[in-house]
Amino acid sequence: MNKIKDIIALSFCLLAYAIGYCQTAPDSTAAVKLPSQNSKIAVTATIDTGTIVVGEQRQLHIKVTNLQSDKQMPPVVLPTPDMLTNGAVEALVSRNDTTKRKDGAIESIEQTVTLTSFTMGHNAVTGVVVMTEERGAAVMLAPEDSLFLDAIYATTADTTKCEVREDAPYQKEKLTFWDIAKWILLVLGIAAVVMAVIIIIRSRKRNKPIPFLPKPKPVPADKKALNELESLRRKELWQKGRIKKYYTDMTDIVRRFLHNMYGISAAEMTSRQTLRAFHNVSDWSEESESLLRQLLHQADMVKFAKSQPETHEHDMAMQNAINFVRKVAETHRINNPENEEKK
Repeated sequence: MNKIKDIIALSFCLLAYAIGYCQTAPDSTAAVKLPSQNSKIAVTATIDTGTIVVGEQRQLHIKVTNLQSDKQMPPVVLPTPDMLTNGAVEALVSRNDTTKRKDGAIESIEQTVTLTSFTMGHNAVTGVVVMTEERGAAVMLAPEDSLFLDAIYATTADTTKCEVREDAPYQKEKLTFWDIAKWILLVLGIAAVVMAVIIIIRSRKRNKPIPFLPKPKPVPADKKALNELESLRRKELWQKGRIKKYYTDMTDIVRRFLHNMYGISAAEMTSRQTLRAFHNVSDWSEESESLLRQLLHQADMVKFAKSQPETHEHDMAMQNAINFVRKVAETHRINNPENEEKK
């Protein structure tokens, strides 16, 4: 008995959904003429009404026409996206197009506004207000029930209407140089591992020390930082519009340099803390601190205040970073001449 009740209830739900879907079938474009207190202009608003899926977009067109054949159109103020946004309808972007006559007078102004709705139901478009800047700003309003968006949730696609096509014939891709090279490198790598294992086994049997390649000398901190800055410069990040990434990478290089030189955990410090820590190192100088302060300040303005430096300031920031690394390294060599003699 309970199963029969469930089937009946489900049938009613499906019937109600089908009826509701049919009633919200798409309509044609609706137009409304706005009542006006000004005889010099006429205002119309058109919108693609009917059903939309929640989140889908529609275009609202507001047109102001000059009714004076021999005179200029009085100045008008069109609604902004904020004015058209309410609890159910959201205005995203707007665009204005102006049409002029041969004598240069404005014939009409058309505003196109992109609307959407994330609320299911019959949603009215409000805030369609056009004002003239003559004699107390005469106002024209659209009736709140004349423009609307009907929003529904997306339904399941009808697979019976899908076009079934035959599978495309299989085409074998041509081998490229890198397709062949990667297999050659893989074979060489396996061969090298096998040779290394054989050498280790034979050396142990003969009680000979296993030959190891000498460890490469560590790259000085200043040379490493300068190489990284040069690599960053060649990426041309700020020229490609990635200004924040440019300054973030640059300051990260400088902070790693301070850590490699003096053990300062600059990556975990603020700019003020970094300057205070650098002020206490043995190779501190007023010139190098000034360079570091300028670099960190400009980077903070870009990353946190969304500043847009001039073109020459990007190159100047890079030069400040390079000069800072060179100045600190030079001061360190002067203060530690014994290390230079050992080299």
